[in-house]
Amino acid sequence: MPSPRPIVIGIRRENDSKFEARVPLIPAHLEQLSHQLGERVSFIVQPSPLRTFSDQEYRQVGAIVQADLSNADIVLCIKEVYPEHLLDHKTYLVFAHVIKGQLSNMSVLQALMRRQITLIDYETITDESGKRTVFFGRSAGQTGMFETLRAFGQRLTTQGKPCIFNELKPVYEYVDLADAVQHLKALGVIIQQHPEQLGITDYPLVFGFAGLGNVGQGALEIFDCLPTQEVLPTQLADLFQSRNYPPGTLFKCLLQKSDLLRNSLQQFDIQDYAAHPSHYHSILPDLLPYLSVLLNCVFYAPQYPRILPNDAFAEAWLRGVRRLQVVGDLSCDPPDGSVACTVTSGDLYHPVFDYNPIDGSVSNAFGEDTVTVMAVDNLSAGLPRDASIAFSTMLRDFIPALVRANLHQADLSTQLPPELYKATVTHQGGLMPRYRYLEPYLQTYLNAQPCEALI
Repeated sequence: MPSPRPIVIGIRRENDSKFEARVPLIPAHLEQLSHQLGERVSFIVQPSPLRTFSDQEYRQVGAIVQADLSNADIVLCIKEVYPEHLLDHKTYLVFAHVIKGQLSNMSVLQALMRRQITLIDYETITDESGKRTVFFGRSAGQTGMFETLRAFGQRLTTQGKPCIFNELKPVYEYVDLADAVQHLKALGVIIQQHPEQLGITDYPLVFGFAGLGNVGQGALEIFDCLPTQEVLPTQLADLFQSRNYPPGTLFKCLLQKSDLLRNSLQQFDIQDYAAHPSHYHSILPDLLPYLSVLLNCVFYAPQYPRILPNDAFAEAWLRGVRRLQVVGDLSCDPPDGSVACTVTSGDLYHPVFDYNPIDGSVSNAFGEDTVTVMAVDNLSAGLPRDASIAFSTMLRDFIPALVRANLHQADLSTQLPPELYKATVTHQGGLMPRYRYLEPYLQTYLNAQPCEALI
């Protein structure tokens, strides 16, 4: 009896981008999986001159390098796939960006369903406690922290207050994460010896970290390479009044939901918030007079309150204590994300712009009476090799279960482990039960389309 043909996993090259060099599976892990699964699996890798791991590195571990993925059963990639590039009846693992119901992404969801594609979205692969297990968040936080510090240094230096962080290079110019960290630690030593090189010495420099998940932890990992000291939100006023703090110290203020959100009774209740997030508003604007830099690391969806909404930001700015220099929006979800100032985003060549909180206008970076915004939607692409290794390490262990599953079965609950089953958004032309909340968003999109566009 002949052996069943192997399950073919295709690694798609990413959409054209100067900065998208990340890969979902690195060659070393592909080789491990080949040894583990034997003849049950084979790999096709689309050629790409941009990847942080070369075509030849994939060939050396037994992958077929070719453009044609039509024989693939499962397609792995990172960034969303344009509808016209999707292949019918495949299983895709990708950051599809459809689960928030944003109208601009409903064309992708409609195409996934029309083409009978099974979508497993990395963003929804979680463990029993709901914690994400396959993510670039930590890498994005690391890269975003470097770019935010660099923007801070550039802004102060441009405005006549020379700041040592202006010496940081664009993150993609470092060899790897270790190289970037080594440079930052060297700057930290200089700061301790020459505190004036921070650029601002007449009040404490406080970096507020909103959101302490994977993105926030990555940012803190980098920030803690510097001489830092933690200050609680409730201690900020006393810190500024006492002026008794070590020179050359950067303060970190960790802002959790309980620090930022209040209901009409000016209280925060985690269970009530989970049930009724719309009943809550942000008190972050009240903390802005104490912050020099805000790192937004908050996961946002439309049902949640913005932590820095337009009107409250403008009111805080009009009150006149304008210490906020930079907002590093590491979550980067324009134009409707957690912070009103991220009305657009750039790339790693152009990561910053200025925002006027009073009228909402955007201008070139490092001006007066504005806030500089660092917003890039693929931050982890700045350190692609480190990011790819970390991501592949998380994804690798799910591959054997995918290979063994019969993905053509109507009921995938018996085929996939719970983590992957819960992350399956579309299957055989329909939405999976957990994602039927997307139906009204999809219908709104479909109603707006000419009839011929739906054929």
